[in-house]
Amino acid sequence: MAADGDQELRAQLDRIATFEAGIRPNVVNRALQWLGPKKPFIAVYRRIGPKLDPWLTKVTGGDINKLYGFPACVLTTTGARSGRPRPSPLFYVRDGDTFAVVGTNFGTEKHPAWTGNLLATPRAELTVGPETIAVEAELADDAAFARIWPKLAAVYPGYDTYLERLEGTRTPRLFILTPVGG
Repeated sequence: MAADGDQELRAQLDRIATFEAGIRPNVVNRALQWLGPKKPFIAVYRRIGPKLDPWLTKVTGGDINKLYGFPACVLTTTGARSGRPRPSPLFYVRDGDTFAVVGTNFGTEKHPAWTGNLLATPRAELTVGPETIAVEAELADDAAFARIWPKLAAVYPGYDTYLERLEGTRTPRLFILTPVGG
């Protein structure tokens, strides 16, 4: 039975890799690469993004990758207080068979709620394109943070701006999401 679950998980990861191969930079991607690090954009997007991204995710059938031209996912955590599913659209990077996501909260002083949810309940669901897999989250140690951060900043340069804004206040929570079989 475990072997069947492992085979299905491997097949899902292969389908995700095939899906990711189709993600291409586009005009929206180029605009976000340019605008992302700019303070006026950050000020506006941190207000509209939390409402816009879930709406765009719904409108695109969960595939905001093609719209943004970035590797994007929906991470569904369990609410730390409510116990209810909490979906969060996020950019991610791959690190082998694992996925990495970061909670910058646009460089503001508070950690995003989804990161607290993962600390309370590390098991979550990750949706990339048409595939949803179970993952186990682990807070990255300093070495993993140093290795993965440049990959995240290469995907979205705004992350470096957020890190600069956070200097001396907090370190963004970076999670490594390890797929787990059924």
